[in-house]
Amino acid sequence: MNRIGFGAVALTLFVASVSAQDFLPPPEFGTVQDEAEPELKALQEADGELKTITGAHISAENKDESALLSKNGGSLSVSGSQIKKIGDSTNDGQSNFYGLNAAVVAKEGSSITLSGVEIESDADGSNAVFATGSGAKINAKNLKISTKQNSSRGLDATYGGEVIAENVDITTEGAHSAAFATDRGEGFISVSGGSAKTSGEGSPVIYSTGDISVKNITGLAKGSEIAVIEGKNSIKIENSSLEGSGPAGIMLYQSFSGDAGIGESSLVVRSSTLKSNSKGAFFYITNTKSKIDISNTNLDFTSPVLLRASGNNSERGWGRRGANGGTVDFSANNQSLSGSIECDEISAVNLNFGDKTRFSGAINSENEGRVNLSLSKSAVISLTADSFVDVISDSDAKFRNIESNGHNLYYNKTAPENKKLKGKTVKLAGGGKLIGIEVQRKETKKHDDMPRRNEPMGEPFELETLSGTVKISGGDIVLVKNDESEIILEIAKAPKMDKKPEEKPDGKNMPMKAPNGKQGKEPPSPPKMLTEEELRALSGLNVELKGFSDKEISDKFIVLFVSKK
Repeated sequence: MNRIGFGAVALTLFVASVSAQDFLPPPEFGTVQDEAEPELKALQEADGELKTITGAHISAENKDESALLSKNGGSLSVSGSQIKKIGDSTNDGQSNFYGLNAAVVAKEGSSITLSGVEIESDADGSNAVFATGSGAKINAKNLKISTKQNSSRGLDATYGGEVIAENVDITTEGAHSAAFATDRGEGFISVSGGSAKTSGEGSPVIYSTGDISVKNITGLAKGSEIAVIEGKNSIKIENSSLEGSGPAGIMLYQSFSGDAGIGESSLVVRSSTLKSNSKGAFFYITNTKSKIDISNTNLDFTSPVLLRASGNNSERGWGRRGANGGTVDFSANNQSLSGSIECDEISAVNLNFGDKTRFSGAINSENEGRVNLSLSKSAVISLTADSFVDVISDSDAKFRNIESNGHNLYYNKTAPENKKLKGKTVKLAGGGKLIGIEVQRKETKKHDDMPRRNEPMGEPFELETLSGTVKISGGDIVLVKNDESEIILEIAKAPKMDKKPEEKPDGKNMPMKAPNGKQGKEPPSPPKMLTEEELRALSGLNVELKGFSDKEISDKFIVLFVSKK
């Protein structure tokens, strides 16, 4: 579990009459509740009618006001026009889910056609083009979009809405502002031709909680992943060149925020170039099941890790720690691949290297997780370190397509799927061997079970007691313990989860913030924290503190409340 860090020899102090259970680390998983659907308003509306706008300059300046809106079965056609939106949203959830404050919005059963339109958004929570609700459809061609503030995406669809665009030029500058995005209730976006550039943190080129396909697109995310899929949703990339600089190259995960259904995600990449400047894995899978299918694509990345499937520390509510691993079926055809394949003990990886695929790297070199390997006859793997698989299937019965480079490839001789090998050892090209060993795996916990609301993360801790007298010493607030040793007391500011720094995915931790800026539902408010003035007022009093030793931060004691004064 992760906790707020403190300065050397410091305490955090709460005062409350509550049970120890109330202070277990907050279960930050669960659902972010739906916002009430707002009544949208706009300067120009097609309310159950057909309406055409040509050569107009429309500027919406008020809070929660759109420039264009089609509703109640309306149909709005706009060409050769300029749209501007300023004035912040007053409700982030309603902006994300229903298009409140977006520049252009189509509601359920309504449509908008945009041709030769320029859209500029300079307001928080102001998505540029937004389709929400079943039957909501926006068609756009020759579209130019610029958004400058946070939570202001380029193309966005929710609750079954649909956006189909051709020849787009999209630039976003704020945080949580993907160029192409879907949100709660799923949506569909299809883009053919154009460019997209994002600059903000948590703003990948593509963020999918629905189905998004892009073709003939050039994209750059300066502060985030190339693409992210949450839950049982999909992304398809064809003939495109996309670049990212986030904690990972491409991430597939489940946040349990309620924005994405639980199930298997799908990433398909065809004839493209994908570049990542991340130190993390190129493909990163956690707390979800997924399929990745890639062919004839150039992968350009600086990390030594091609693919990592692993659990995460549950800091952001991404499943129950110890049961939130990643499961991935990875298929490659006519593909060049390099880098290590990593899998922790609560995850699983199925590798299917198809025709004309060449892989250079190590596979599960730490032998932590369950990895299966299937090779077509024309596929080749070149090992860079000793590797471990549970099951191996090779269309070349003599394994001549495995170049060992002096390294061994170990397989589980007790696995029924390896029965034909009879546990034998096979010499490989390059001096290494294929060797059968006995492998005992722990049963992988289901990572798609949603934790209960009051279920603590990880193992419970035992409350400890610390007693002494509070005093003021040289400006510091100090507790003189009963053994006469002293420890400095500090008042911690209430944590704002969406402002914590990110952790890089180094195999043990995950980025602490989802790329869309969301997390599980906020836990109940903790007991009222003492202010520094209140703590100083305890000077001279003997107190008894309840808390626990932080095993992750040496020489620290986290105080939960004052039990006696």
